[in-house]
Amino acid sequence: MRIVVTGATGFIGAHLSRTLRARGDEVIGLSRDPDSVARRAPGVSRTYAWDPMSEPAPAEALEQAAAVVHLAGESVVGRWSEAKRRAIRDTRVLGTRNLVAGILRLENKPQVLVSASAIGFYGDRAGEELSEQSSGGNDYLASVCRQWEEEALKIKALGVRLVRIRTGIVLARDGGALGAMLLPFQLGLGGPLGSGEQWWSWIHRDDLVTLIIHSIDNNIDGIWNGTAPNPVTQKEFARVLGRVLRRPAFLPAPAFALKLILGGFAAELLSSKKALPRAPEASGVVFKYRELELALREILDA
Repeated sequence: MRIVVTGATGFIGAHLSRTLRARGDEVIGLSRDPDSVARRAPGVSRTYAWDPMSEPAPAEALEQAAAVVHLAGESVVGRWSEAKRRAIRDTRVLGTRNLVAGILRLENKPQVLVSASAIGFYGDRAGEELSEQSSGGNDYLASVCRQWEEEALKIKALGVRLVRIRTGIVLARDGGALGAMLLPFQLGLGGPLGSGEQWWSWIHRDDLVTLIIHSIDNNIDGIWNGTAPNPVTQKEFARVLGRVLRRPAFLPAPAFALKLILGGFAAELLSSKKALPRAPEASGVVFKYRELELALREILDA
């Protein structure tokens, strides 16, 4: 198939592109910096320039595509200044709006749009089990996710299948939350964040790519939680990571210090979301990494 990927150089997109290419698909990238795609995402066959903040996606890139996977967006990692908050929101909301506008112009539209979202949609929910039918939250990131998904939903009027994947904490060695946590743990300075009682819904990057490809290949339409079946508390996450690395994991990072350093982003690290992938499992997705320790040992070769 011909599959268009936005965010093809990203932490998830580059791995997805390699996997699609390995199974024989043609992968088309959309990027503000096409020259960087060849270096950072070798699975992409061809790249077209696109500024998602200012213009519809180019028709010549989308023509004859069987599927579009939309992953582009400003990283939520880092201190949330006002400028960072605007970038997080606008790259997702305006970027999705302009992608749908580009698809609208096509005579032959793709069969499916797989659009990323996040479990941030649910807000801070303590120990409540969250399925794809659970209501949304009221905080900043929940508002962003709601607007993000509303833009993607406009594709339904064009007769295109839509899968919204609300991803949790994606685990791989070369980035994301785990990449940021490794150094302090390796130095023996790891431990729980805040109280450690908050639930972290995680997923191995390979399993997330499996979810995306399964949703392309099958007649899926709806919302999926992109999380592993067995979420853990943050305290348990730290304990298991310490055991895998053979390092102590008892030095807590106090909530007030995280808030001082990270501002609004600290709220995401300290919030609790126990999201379960009920829709993917009902669709027949088989998770290779259901347990955190198995996932971490594969990633860290421990």
